[in-house]
Amino acid sequence: MSATPHHEPSAELGTPATESSAVANPYEGLSSEGLPADLHLGEPVTDATHAEFLQLLDATAKADDAGFLAAYDAWMDHTRHHFAQEEQWMEAMGFGPRYCHAGEHQQVLAVAQAVRDKVAGEGMVDLGRRLIGELPGWFDQHVKSMDTMMVEHMKANGFTLVEGPADQPA
Repeated sequence: MSATPHHEPSAELGTPATESSAVANPYEGLSSEGLPADLHLGEPVTDATHAEFLQLLDATAKADDAGFLAAYDAWMDHTRHHFAQEEQWMEAMGFGPRYCHAGEHQQVLAVAQAVRDKVAGEGMVDLGRRLIGELPGWFDQHVKSMDTMMVEHMKANGFTLVEGPADQPA
C-alpha cells in the first residue's frame, strides 16, 4: 500500500448481486463526508473516493508554496488510482462508453503531469494553482455525466463493488 497519508479504497467489481452473495459491511472505514449532496451517486466506494478526491484537491489549494508540490503529488497519486480503479470496473462490466470515460481520465492525467513537471522543474507554482482552481468545475461535470452513467449501469445490471485487499494494485 502506498505511504500517502490518505485512504485509497481498493475495491473490485463483484458479480451481479444475488441475495446469497451478500458481503458483511465491505465499506467499513470509507466515508463520503464532505462530498456535496449533488455529487452523491449512492454507491459507497465511488462516493468515498470522490470525497477524498475533493479533500485532496482542497488540501493542495490551501498548501503554502513550500508544501504545494507534496500536496499536488498526494492528489495525483490518489487520482491515478481512482481513475485506474474506475477503468477496471468499466472493463469488468462491459460498460459501453468506457473508452470515452477513460479518455477523459487520460487527458486530465496528462495535463496534470505536464503541470507537475513545470512546478517541479521550473517552480511554476502559480500554474499548478491555476489547474487546481479549474479542476472542481471539471470534476462536477465529470461526476454528473460520466460517473453517473457508470454507476447507473452498475446498478441496473446488479453489479456491486466489493472491497478487496488494501494492497490490491489499481
